[in-house]
Amino acid sequence: MSSKKIRILVLSESHHLASGFGTYAKEVISRLQDTGKYEIAEFASWGRKDQIGEIPWIYYGNLPEENNQQENEIYHSNGANNFGIWRFDRVVMDFKPDVVLTYRDPWMDQWIEDSPLRKFFHWIWMPTVDSAPQKREWLEVFQKCDAVFTYSEFGTKTLNEATHSNINVIECASPGINPKVFKPVKDKEGLKESLGLQKDCFIVGTVMRNQRRKLFIELMKSFKTFLENGPKEVTDKTFLYLHTSYPEKSGWDIGGAAVELGIAHKIICTYICRSCKRWFPSKFKDAICTCRYCGNRTSFMPNVSSGLEVPDLVKVYNLFDLYVQYAICEGFGMPQVEAAACGIPVAATNYSAMEDVVRHTKGFPIAIDKLFREADTGADRVYPSNDNLVEVFNLFFTSSDKFRKQKSQAARKGAVARYNWDDTALVWEKYIDSYSPVGLQGKWESPASYKRTIPKEEIPQQVIHSDFVRWLYSNLLQEPADMFSFEACNFISSLNMGADIVNGMEPMSREKIVEIFQHRVIRHNELERARTLGTDYGTAYFKKEASQSEE
Repeated sequence: MSSKKIRILVLSESHHLASGFGTYAKEVISRLQDTGKYEIAEFASWGRKDQIGEIPWIYYGNLPEENNQQENEIYHSNGANNFGIWRFDRVVMDFKPDVVLTYRDPWMDQWIEDSPLRKFFHWIWMPTVDSAPQKREWLEVFQKCDAVFTYSEFGTKTLNEATHSNINVIECASPGINPKVFKPVKDKEGLKESLGLQKDCFIVGTVMRNQRRKLFIELMKSFKTFLENGPKEVTDKTFLYLHTSYPEKSGWDIGGAAVELGIAHKIICTYICRSCKRWFPSKFKDAICTCRYCGNRTSFMPNVSSGLEVPDLVKVYNLFDLYVQYAICEGFGMPQVEAAACGIPVAATNYSAMEDVVRHTKGFPIAIDKLFREADTGADRVYPSNDNLVEVFNLFFTSSDKFRKQKSQAARKGAVARYNWDDTALVWEKYIDSYSPVGLQGKWESPASYKRTIPKEEIPQQVIHSDFVRWLYSNLLQEPADMFSFEACNFISSLNMGADIVNGMEPMSREKIVEIFQHRVIRHNELERARTLGTDYGTAYFKKEASQSEE
């Protein structure tokens, strides 16, 4: 490597968000920045120019300007634009990275492989492998990455088994915790009492976004069964704490379920007041309730964009006696580790990344009741056993204080030993410092390489579908290495069927494929002109944005 600083572009949701991806960006980018070894830029899919703030790295926002009608029309024309596809080439052209670092879900980032600028940067990807099997098209893209990291040991095992170790899997770069921040409080009873709860109550808690794959209703059903069948002296003082967002467009009807199950009075939730900005735990009072401090009916349940500050979230964790991660799958599930670091024993579905966390923190693995294939993803998901979860509740809350204290200490010890942000950032740092660029990677000043445009009349028609598609890859797109790719095979199948059987059964024709490929050739040549001749490819907006960040 040369002595110049390596330029790293990180694709994120945005470091300022209270989401798992947001937290990962903040913790890792800041540590890489602090080394002083790199030039770093963040391309934030949920960021705007006015959210740059005072950060020491360059910040590119993906969201369109609110008053720019043209930008908004383009942005909303394609769902993938949410993840940055409409601006990626422009950002890359402007920043000219040596390394592009991504760590999001496969469908959020797989399109990076299609960028005509792909050959100029070293791509490191840590996809969220939450189930097996992974989609064939995802596995193919993983194999084309220069390096792949994983969130969990489960992820490493899944990728290696699926491709017979033909993916360059380097190491786990699991999310971590700061053990000096996420730690047990000295006086749990005093904390509960100070926040309006019974000082001797038991609390089963979870911190999960209200999404379909998070099994809130099944968790509530299991808790109800425990209340009905457990020792009365225990169940009378036991509550279920749901730190979550409600309502959510595609989430669970938590309020309806609480009423249906008759346990609304046993559910505690976090509320944040829009008026006085204070937060408090309260028995469930629907999505909006009256603030206990200022008396205004302006308190809401937290969400990704409006959550608690970390010190307050630590207090929430410390209210819990047992943490539960109840989901059909997880790419990781950071709250499990945060809770464990606070000395809260973890019960989690014994599948995907959850099986690693519950093992490392010496928690309670919840047995799988049923394995099923999900239509949307083609992956195996699981339903955990509600009966087994009830058994965990009974075991934990009827055991001695000594047993619960031992489980608390084991959770803290395991979390601190395995999950640490300094270690996470070091994994990335070690690889970036040692990688070797291949081909044109980092050579942004290379001469232009244009693709020849081919008139439609020169495209052969009197051939079978497979020969037609492969001719297009070899001659029109001029990428013969992809003639037998997943995409090529899908185009052939779709022509045989008359519809794209992978992507929503949209009608498929030879004319449509030719149009797709011709568009790719035009895009490639436009980017080559912009890269070598300085012609405009929409970079003016980003040059202004980046310069504002550097001031």
